[in-house]
Amino acid sequence: MASNIENQAGTFVSALEFFKGIAADDLLAFIGAARVQTYKKGEQMLRQGDAADRFFVIMSGWVKLSRHTDAGDEAVMALFTRGDIFAEAAVFSGSVYSYTAEAAEEAKIIEIPAALLESRARQNPDILRRIMVSMSREIRNQQMDKEHIALQTSAQRAGCLLLRLSAAMLGTGGTFTFPYDKALAAAQLGMKPETFSRALAQLKEAEVTCKGTEVRIESFCALSKFCCKNCTAEGECRGARLRATQEMAVATQPAFSAPMGKAATA
Repeated sequence: MASNIENQAGTFVSALEFFKGIAADDLLAFIGAARVQTYKKGEQMLRQGDAADRFFVIMSGWVKLSRHTDAGDEAVMALFTRGDIFAEAAVFSGSVYSYTAEAAEEAKIIEIPAALLESRARQNPDILRRIMVSMSREIRNQQMDKEHIALQTSAQRAGCLLLRLSAAMLGTGGTFTFPYDKALAAAQLGMKPETFSRALAQLKEAEVTCKGTEVRIESFCALSKFCCKNCTAEGECRGARLRATQEMAVATQPAFSAPMGKAATA
């Protein structure tokens, strides 16, 4: 008999975009083979160079993907959270993991065998298509990161991160607690911790205040105006959606015209 946690994992997985609408027998196979693991902060679930024998779905928490140089330096490649899937491309290619995955905060992870994903993808082109879509999205994210480094100031990049972290919040603004170490956020953006702190302080002009781990955004619109000017994202984040709404409002605003018989004044 399936445990309660396994039932929860099955319900969770079936609602994700990657699995939604998939053939019933494929979905049941993935759910039946899934195992739920809990990792404490700092605990690794895979290491760079390990054989790619599983792919991962995050039920809760945060996961850091990083690479290490021969000199022992660490480069943060990405941070994933609830609902994100990673390592699916590596397991399908039958290669090794090109990064290390570590819990940035305590994380509950669903792990599914690589062999199952590969065999089902070979039998069902729809699964292969889903893998390709996931890979394309990851490539796009990497391109956006490079674009931000090239075109945005450190303050704009920090603001972009805050918009992403607050994406699930409702209303015109709000307060949230930073979900992981700020030093890790700095590494994620390719900054030194002191540079990231200065960048956060510069967001005051965008109506953002940071005290310790607490972040207060008075207006999501004001922040998006500040940090999304040079970004080409389209509907992929809160900032892009707000920017599109603002541009639409300007485009549809009627031009001022003076009443008949009266001259317009400057």
